[in-house]
Amino acid sequence: MRRTHGFTLLETVVALAILALALMAIFDINSGAVANHAYAKKLTVATLLARSKMTDLEQKLYDEGFSNDDQEESGDFSEEGWESFKWRAKIIAPQTDGVSPDQLIGAIFNLPIGEGGDLSGLASMFGGGGDTGKDGSSSSQTTANPLAGAAMGMAQPMFTQMVQQITQTVRELHLTVYWREGTQVESLDLVTHMVSLGPGSDRNGGFQPNNGTQPPGTADQWVDPATGFIVQNATPGPNGQMVNPANGQALMRRTDFLSRSGGRGGGQPGTGGIVPGGQLQGRTR
Repeated sequence: MRRTHGFTLLETVVALAILALALMAIFDINSGAVANHAYAKKLTVATLLARSKMTDLEQKLYDEGFSNDDQEESGDFSEEGWESFKWRAKIIAPQTDGVSPDQLIGAIFNLPIGEGGDLSGLASMFGGGGDTGKDGSSSSQTTANPLAGAAMGMAQPMFTQMVQQITQTVRELHLTVYWREGTQVESLDLVTHMVSLGPGSDRNGGFQPNNGTQPPGTADQWVDPATGFIVQNATPGPNGQMVNPANGQALMRRTDFLSRSGGRGGGQPGTGGIVPGGQLQGRTR
């Protein structure tokens, strides 16, 4: 009678070790897949919450208008049912301190800048240029062509006003949504740029007046009635009327400007390109 032999102890131990390694590998793969799924879910939630909060912040700024200084806000999404997600936002206003108007104009409109940091390079486009000394340095005090000087005299105030309008109507919005993932803090950052023509405008360039109470501080602000832009450092005029210190133009309170003609700045509704009454440049047909 033949005896049947089984596995030896060494063979059994090796087999159990291989089985343990295989089970550990399978468990690690499954746990990694579960962790990736949970992270992807939270990242999707954070993206949707950030999109919603960005829309809310944009609409708030469109309704209330831009502040002259940087703003910071923060909060959480407990109302949406996600208490573990928090957000913080920063609205950055363009800073022009320490930068000359010539440098701003050249940087924004991509105009040639002279060696001295001014717009002497722009004069060369009109046939003029700065005087060149013996040492090769250029001077922007005079131009060789009178037309260049006249063109510069007309262009500089226009460009300066455009820069002022851009600084008042453009803001950069940073939004960060963050949450805790174990011992680490994960975050999602969004950045966008906004252009607003004034309180009540929207992202499509339209304008609707605000209904109800205006935001705090509106009564203490003065605007140009022709453009609706806020004028800083308004000064009293000879007759007591607040005027623009730059050009002496009379100003209007922001609250009065917003309430005048339903917030449209006194403008009349369009006629679809048709001149009322057949009038065209002072003629009547």
